[in-house]
Amino acid sequence: MRIICFIVLSFGSTAVLMGQSQSPVVMIFAGDVTLAQHIETAVGDRTEYIFQHWLSLKPYDVFMVNLENPITTSEERVKKEFNFKMPEKYIRILQHGGVNIVNAANNHLADYGRLGIYDTIRNLDSASIRYVGIGRNLREARTPVIKTINGRTIGFLGYHGGEDFAATTDSAGLAPRYKGYVVGDVRRLRPKVDYVVVNFHWGEELAEFPDEWQIDLAHTVVDAGADLIVGHHPHILQGVEIYNGATIAYSLGNFVFGGNSRHTYDTAVIRVVLSESNPVVEVLPVTVARWQPRLAMGEHAERIVSTIQQRSSIFQDSLGFQPLQTR
Repeated sequence: MRIICFIVLSFGSTAVLMGQSQSPVVMIFAGDVTLAQHIETAVGDRTEYIFQHWLSLKPYDVFMVNLENPITTSEERVKKEFNFKMPEKYIRILQHGGVNIVNAANNHLADYGRLGIYDTIRNLDSASIRYVGIGRNLREARTPVIKTINGRTIGFLGYHGGEDFAATTDSAGLAPRYKGYVVGDVRRLRPKVDYVVVNFHWGEELAEFPDEWQIDLAHTVVDAGADLIVGHHPHILQGVEIYNGATIAYSLGNFVFGGNSRHTYDTAVIRVVLSESNPVVEVLPVTVARWQPRLAMGEHAERIVSTIQQRSSIFQDSLGFQPLQTR
C-alpha cells in the first residue's frame, strides 16, 4: 500500500552524528489526547481498543502526545465550562499504544486543581511515562526530559500560556509560555542534546492559521536552538513551516479526543527519523474512526495532505509531498 505524505529534510542547527553505524531513532508526535467522557462510554474496559489499528506503525522509539486531561479520582473540579479527567485504568491505553512521553502543559491538565496535577505526576511516574510541562514547582515544570536512544540524545520541553495554574517556586502547576523562559530553557538544553523538541499548547480553537505572535515566538525559539516545534490546541490541522532548517507544526489537531461526541475525523502526525545523515521529518495523514487512529490511504490521504498544503501556503518555505512506500 502507498500513502501520501510530506517528506522534509531538516538541516539547520542539528549536527550530523558521526562515528560508528547506529540504528536510527524513530519518533512519532501527535496532537490532543483526551481519554475521558465520551471515550469512557464507548470503550469501557477495552484498553486495547483505541490503538488496535495503530501498532502497524511500529517500531518507533518515541511516541509523544499532548495529554489533555489529569489522571485523577478527585471530585474537586475547577469552575469552568468543560472539565476532563482520565481514569487511572486508561494508563494501559497509553502503554498499549507505546506512548512513552506526554506534554502535560495545556488548559485541561489542571481541571481538578493542584491535587489533580499531583495525581497525574504520581500516575505517570508509576507507569514510567515521561512528561514535560508540569511539575511540583516551577523548576520541575521547566525541566526537560532527555532521552538517549541508539547513541543519540533528544531533549523535550513543553509550555502552556496564561497564568492560571502556572507553577511557582513553591506550588505545583504548568510551565508558563513566557518567551524568556522558553528561550532560556532551549539555550541551556541545546548543548546537551542532538535534537530539541518543544511543545506549545497555543492559538485559537478552530483557527486554520496561526497568529503572528505564534509565528514570531516559533522563529525565536528555533533561533535559540529548537529543531522541532509541535503545536496543539486549535483541534484542527494547521500548516507546517520549515524555518532555518527546523520544522514547525503549528497544530496537529485532535488525535484521540473524547472531550466531545465527534469520534470520526481526519488528522496527521509527525514522524522524525534520526540517523547518521540529516534528520528526515515526515507529516503522515491519519484518519480516526470511532476514536481508533490509523494511517490514511489513497485519495483520503491526498485530501488531508492537500488541506495541510493549503494551510502552509502562508509560509515562505513551501512543502512538497511524494508517495511513501509503507512496510
